[in-house]
Amino acid sequence: MTKRASYWIVVGWLALATSLASAQTLKDPALVVTEVVAGLNAPTAMAFIGPTDILVLQKSDGQVRRVINGVLQPMPVLDVAVDQRSERGLLGIAVHPAFPSAPWVYLYYTQSSTGSDTSGSPEPSGNRLYRYRWNGNALVEPALLLNLPASPGPNHDGGALIFGPDGKLYTVIGDLNHRGQLQNISAGQGADDTSVIIRLNDDGTVPSDNPFFALGGNLAKYYAYGLRNSFGLAFDPLTHKLWMTENGPDTYDEINLVEPGFNSGWVQIMGPDTRSPQGIGSLFQLPGSHYADPKFSWFNPVAPTAIVFLNSRHLGAQYENDVFVGDVNSGNLYRFKPAPARDGLHLETPELAADLVADPGDNLQEVVFGTGFGGSFAGITDLKVGPDGRLYILSIQGKIFAVSQKPAILHGRVSDQASGAALEGAGVAAWCIDPAPIARVNTGTDASGAYALSGLSPGRYWVFFAHSGYRRRVRMIELPAGEATPLDVQLSPR
Repeated sequence: MTKRASYWIVVGWLALATSLASAQTLKDPALVVTEVVAGLNAPTAMAFIGPTDILVLQKSDGQVRRVINGVLQPMPVLDVAVDQRSERGLLGIAVHPAFPSAPWVYLYYTQSSTGSDTSGSPEPSGNRLYRYRWNGNALVEPALLLNLPASPGPNHDGGALIFGPDGKLYTVIGDLNHRGQLQNISAGQGADDTSVIIRLNDDGTVPSDNPFFALGGNLAKYYAYGLRNSFGLAFDPLTHKLWMTENGPDTYDEINLVEPGFNSGWVQIMGPDTRSPQGIGSLFQLPGSHYADPKFSWFNPVAPTAIVFLNSRHLGAQYENDVFVGDVNSGNLYRFKPAPARDGLHLETPELAADLVADPGDNLQEVVFGTGFGGSFAGITDLKVGPDGRLYILSIQGKIFAVSQKPAILHGRVSDQASGAALEGAGVAAWCIDPAPIARVNTGTDASGAYALSGLSPGRYWVFFAHSGYRRRVRMIELPAGEATPLDVQLSPR
């Protein structure tokens, strides 16, 4: 077991009781990090069920916690019996895309064989995918959809869950230290539900358009294979294609574009094929499968976890639909600009662009977007774009953070156009029209005709000025993040 691969063990979970190693910093001075909630116990994944309503999984005790308006609720909405040894535990969550009219919440976890939480002894029942019904207060009526192995493990259990734009449910399981055909050992054991991405209908049945459906058996449910382990799946909102992070052994963590039938190359290839002595010819190729190099690799492992596309303009238009990745080793947040065709990543740093590998000594300033979200093998475990368009970051050290633009301020003076006299009691209404959704903020002028609106989301605004006996006036203005913008207006009598 490598040092990187066993990061859950290395920390011994003792780091969870400590504070974050350092303050969170972002490369962009127009952005700010705020702490949403603290007090979670080894959180692994989160999902929004409302604008300010989040379900969070706790790895080691099997509890699903609820955070409402930034407040951690005192009781879990579900408590399942998990085996928490190494990378086992309560690992993945997805909400049905038609939620709440389809009130389904999906959980992936390593199920204890005793009915109580365990740590490796006795052996767990397996890694299981369940569907639950949300009744408004709790997760009820579990239905087993998928029974996967958990041994020998105990690491490389995967667990990430995501619904695709096609309405299908995708999940991933690592190699569990198996060595068979799904790990590209041609003479090894056949399809044993390890090292794969699985694609299912929302009821757990297998879609007939899966890439290996015609091969039958376990192969029918596979979307991709040949991966070591992954903690992150994401769909590009523009191309609808699947991307994933993949954890290497002592070298080569990866970001991959996952087309149907993808063979990621493990155990024969990690990192670019040109750096592998085994080569593509050593791979076990199922009919209809294909290999492709990673779109980016780290030579020295960082343990990438979550990956997300920022389908929002709330951090600024320059980040819309960019790729964000978290790591657990250092608590770093990475940002990548997709290539124009969105079939790769656009890199400008010469040493990164040359081979798409972060080698020792390479300058990573282009891709390191934020730091301080944990460290010492206890960093970021999940990333989500919230309903408010902000980027939410989950740290294994028990906190959720949100990244947003620094608020804007609008201020000025309203006066009589003819005399220049201050107009007290004039109404000022600022309507943010871009980015959506439309938000309205109101205030009034004081005796000197002055007004101020603070805490505004940066963006484009219609600003309305009105006063009894005067013609209403409307101005459009762009409010930049973190700045105070003046806007003086004169009103003419009716």
